[in-house]
Amino acid sequence: MTANVPPPIGQIIRSARHKLGMSQYTLAHELATISGRPTMGRDRVARWERGRQVPRTEWRLWLSAVLKVPPEQLDAGAAAARRLNRLGNAAGATAEPETSSNGRRMQGTPALLPVFRSRVAAGVLAAVLLNPTRAFSLTELADHAGASLASVSKEAQLLADAGILITRNDGAIRLTQAAADKPILGPLTELIRLSYGVPQVIGEEFGQVSGIARIALTSTWAERFAGIPGPEPDNIQVRLTVHDGDAPSRDALRSAAKRAEKRLKRPVRYRIVSATRKAGASGSASHHRLAPGIPQQHVSTPVVHVRPTTPPDGLPAPADPPHLGFEVINRLVDDGELEMISGQAADGTPYFDHASHHLSAADHVSTLAPASAFILVCQSARLIGAGLLAAQGLRLSASADRASANRAVVAQLGTQFEHLELLRRRLLTLDNPIGRDNQVSAEDVEALVPTVRFLLKEACDRVHELGLYT
Repeated sequence: MTANVPPPIGQIIRSARHKLGMSQYTLAHELATISGRPTMGRDRVARWERGRQVPRTEWRLWLSAVLKVPPEQLDAGAAAARRLNRLGNAAGATAEPETSSNGRRMQGTPALLPVFRSRVAAGVLAAVLLNPTRAFSLTELADHAGASLASVSKEAQLLADAGILITRNDGAIRLTQAAADKPILGPLTELIRLSYGVPQVIGEEFGQVSGIARIALTSTWAERFAGIPGPEPDNIQVRLTVHDGDAPSRDALRSAAKRAEKRLKRPVRYRIVSATRKAGASGSASHHRLAPGIPQQHVSTPVVHVRPTTPPDGLPAPADPPHLGFEVINRLVDDGELEMISGQAADGTPYFDHASHHLSAADHVSTLAPASAFILVCQSARLIGAGLLAAQGLRLSASADRASANRAVVAQLGTQFEHLELLRRRLLTLDNPIGRDNQVSAEDVEALVPTVRFLLKEACDRVHELGLYT
């Protein structure tokens, strides 16, 4: 908005309400009392603030009295809202500002990434694409997307029809997961990560730093997330609330910000606020304080609350040791073949456990079904590579060749792990039922199982050398 164009009335109401410290319920109660109309409720205030409805003249007079805003300012805002309605932009221009990562205010045009037709679709994709190995129920998707079950079901079905998602039934529960091996998933996941994936990335990285009570996203990104139109955010502002006497490690904060910057491809700046005092420290991945030109947060500024994602119990705190094979890993990350993960996903133990189970199963079926046993051995090798990457907070991106994961492992742990790539290629020949090299024997399995079992032991013994990739 320029200085000569008044803001829509929804923004005026919201800003004035916040300055007075009122909730929507409180404002509705005050309006019902002063107007003598008990039917006035919070839902009407919400519609006004979202721009879905423009208050009539009589209500603008009551609003003026309660919010202490001149009537002519509200009249000008009503005219501006009507103009936006005619342009079809009112929903995005006046979306509610106070939004949580699992809140319910997710309808309307998605200002963060307006190529989507709704924020519900963007929310569904953010949950599913950023957790590609997990299947979500509709209830879980509704929680992540902040929308009703009906809306989420509709959007998920449309995305499944397009081949982006896959659905299956587990009893009475409908589960939804990202499709595999789709060329569109790589670039689409990257778009989602850089827009609606910001809360998850920030929650994963800063959630691992001890001493942080609450995490919130503020400033430009929060405004776009809340549906307020404007320029694309060129940095991510994070507000960290800590309890007195429980200050987080500055090194841990810088490491978290640095990883978040790499994942989000833009500066991440954080500000520490005491739970009982307003003063705090600030910083970024480049170790700078907030620049003087960055506005401080006011009560009317949109805020997006983030759910921290903590590491699994029993895992050591993220370290930052000298990184083996750093140049190869860095290149693969920069090229988009490897992507950074954190929180619960950054744990190699489940992969190693699964690989061990595959090897045990291969031993049992090698005589009766050598081809099936061989596939289990190859899958075990793949899981070893995936586990080594996961322990470092890395995984193969949706659009990358699986050979990239093996190149990374070999660069870090030596040529003995080239068996992972050889087995990957051998498994490809087994997928061709008419090929010449698709025959395996029990002797083949018997020779390979000890080799892969040795690699699994080496991976478990040496994974702690690698540390969390930063």
